[in-house]
Amino acid sequence: MKIKLFIFLVFLSLTNFHSQDTIVSKKSTLKNNTFEVNLTQNTASLFTPSFSNIHPGINTIFSRSWNKNDKLQLKQDFTAGFFYHKSFQTVVQLYSEFNFKIKILDKFYLSPLIIGGGYFLSFLNMQSFNWDGNQYVSRALTMKSNWVISVGSNLEIPTNFKLFEKPLSITAKYRLQVQGVIVRYNVPIIAYSPLMVGISIPINN
Repeated sequence: MKIKLFIFLVFLSLTNFHSQDTIVSKKSTLKNNTFEVNLTQNTASLFTPSFSNIHPGINTIFSRSWNKNDKLQLKQDFTAGFFYHKSFQTVVQLYSEFNFKIKILDKFYLSPLIIGGGYFLSFLNMQSFNWDGNQYVSRALTMKSNWVISVGSNLEIPTNFKLFEKPLSITAKYRLQVQGVIVRYNVPIIAYSPLMVGISIPINN
């Protein structure tokens, strides 16, 4: 009887410990989900960012954590935003990236390799024409749907500042993005090298 009671108490203790650990883990996972806003400079070049021509944009990012380890996080980022390229295109962008995030020296986070892709909706800012059978006619608005491939890295630095009682982090990002066909035969693909600077906050804390 004593043995059965002892086994029962041990089982009850282990069950309670496991349930508490699960609750803590879930809370930790929720804390790792973040919302971010950043400003972008979308240089139209391969690999080399530049500020000689300004191609501004803004992004919003929801970042979901897939594991419970604060020092080695596997995350998925969902980005929605737009950017403006004078005399060429205005782009509405929707894409997702996989993000392996590493905590360095307990002071900042580095994501050395981020890769993903998605969708660009382009509104061409350059004049375009259609052949109507007799002559070329100017088109008022031209839209293009395109794929995009995105590769890059992130740096995230936590701060002591708070917004809505939530701790702020500063983010800095570099990307290489390749966009699909804009003008067939003339512009088969176009590459951008965006730089992004912004702030992020945890969604639950």
